[in-house]
Amino acid sequence: MSGDEQELERIAGGIADDASLDWRLLAKLDGRAADTGDGLRELSQLAQVFRGVQLRATPAAGRKSLFQFAGLEVLEQLGSGAQGEVYRAYDPMLDQDVALKLRRVNSDALSHQFLAEGRRLARVRQANIVSVFGAAAQDGRVGLWTELVRGKSLAELLADEGPLTPVEVTQIGIELCNALAAVHAHGLTHGDIKAENVLRDVSGRIVLADFGAAREIDANDQFGTISGTRHYLAPELIAGEVASPASDQYALGVLLYRLLSSAFPYPSVEDLDSLHMQQVAQSRLPLRRLCPTAPRALISAIERTLAYEPGRRHAGVRVLQSALESSLRPFRFGALHAASALVVILASVLATVLVWPDRLQLQLQSSFYRVGAQSREQLVDGALVGLGDRLLLEVSSNQPTWVYLFNDDGAAAPAVLFPLAGTLPANPLTAHTRWQLPGSDSRSSLSWQVDREADRETFILVASSHPLDEVERRVADWQHAQTGESALVSRGVTTLARLAPGVGERGVQLSTLLAQLGCDRGAADLRCERYVFPHRGR
Repeated sequence: MSGDEQELERIAGGIADDASLDWRLLAKLDGRAADTGDGLRELSQLAQVFRGVQLRATPAAGRKSLFQFAGLEVLEQLGSGAQGEVYRAYDPMLDQDVALKLRRVNSDALSHQFLAEGRRLARVRQANIVSVFGAAAQDGRVGLWTELVRGKSLAELLADEGPLTPVEVTQIGIELCNALAAVHAHGLTHGDIKAENVLRDVSGRIVLADFGAAREIDANDQFGTISGTRHYLAPELIAGEVASPASDQYALGVLLYRLLSSAFPYPSVEDLDSLHMQQVAQSRLPLRRLCPTAPRALISAIERTLAYEPGRRHAGVRVLQSALESSLRPFRFGALHAASALVVILASVLATVLVWPDRLQLQLQSSFYRVGAQSREQLVDGALVGLGDRLLLEVSSNQPTWVYLFNDDGAAAPAVLFPLAGTLPANPLTAHTRWQLPGSDSRSSLSWQVDREADRETFILVASSHPLDEVERRVADWQHAQTGESALVSRGVTTLARLAPGVGERGVQLSTLLAQLGCDRGAADLRCERYVFPHRGR
């Protein structure tokens, strides 16, 4: 049994023993870790269900209740805050313990609003949202009871462990995007996303809780109050606007910023006015400076959520989710056979020593743009695209560079977008020049055009300070039947249609080729970048 298999067996044993598991151990395993982690989490949650059934055999016998509320037996206080108290209670109708949040109200209108929100939230069913079981008003108080999550809040994790790893932060962000997407789809905003309101249960599941500040999207706030927690408030909320999905996204960005760095974007604020002044000036601490080793894509995804104008943030939490997913080691492949890997490494070392002894480290800058008749818009990773969009890629480097661009969906033969026969520029691209790709033919400039419906467009950019023989060979095969007047290249437009696979080139995925090149090893003479643009309405 391998070391990884022994580690998996130990984790599975912990699930059986109802142990609190450290899911970060999975990050140390091989390329199967992501799928394995999802499976173990499902196993843990299933074990908890069966364990809960066994515990309910003796419901409330011998337990002394503090008081009763709406038929619930309130057993102990779990916490308190400005909005009320949270208790553990026993629900005889459900035959299980629940979390009961109680708050006092001083008007029938507030009570009615709270109960109406409870009913709406009860319809939102998603794995990363705390399940709402009921709501009631009694003796001048209103209560909402939900599932009792066994675990810690992210605030407690920060206090106990300090900042989380980039992988942990990314996974938490992805799960919270799933939660918020469900909330927003039901026409609601959460309104108070913060570390104290997000729980991680013993199975590793991230749970968004405490919907006391939830509001309907576009609803008028008749009470004219700002709800939420100061450090997490979006600028437009401080300015008096109503909560929106964009303000939820801002709060999520503050949370991810804090989880990664243990700091707030604007830490030295004493009141809302000073916070708003710093937000207007965008004088926050750069996340890159606080976390210099974190992936650039993760830093960019978080920083964009904190834009002052809502329209400059991600175009929705699903787009943010895509950006976070892209930051998870975009070139993570299965392990190569040991002998093959050794040959690749030795060849790379010999080529470096014998052929390019004085080569400088390759520095590459690249940006995608969407272009119209009179417009030009830069596309950050995760931006939405649609049918008919015309795309360009601008690249520049500090030395002559061989550039290869692919549109990849995991098939055996990806679409080759650059280099293209019959177009200029051609490899190698000269240094210190801002090249616009795909370039031009003998008559006009070219662009790529989205010509088919899909879930997303994935672009793989490979750049090297020397020609990559294996890539050149495969590109030639993949373009075998194409000409300058083919469906791929036409006047002014290069579509993203798939190229026909070349003769004799079957079943070879782009991921295999990139692994052989060493895209996941960070060589000084090679740059590999991945862009993902979801389609609108997907």
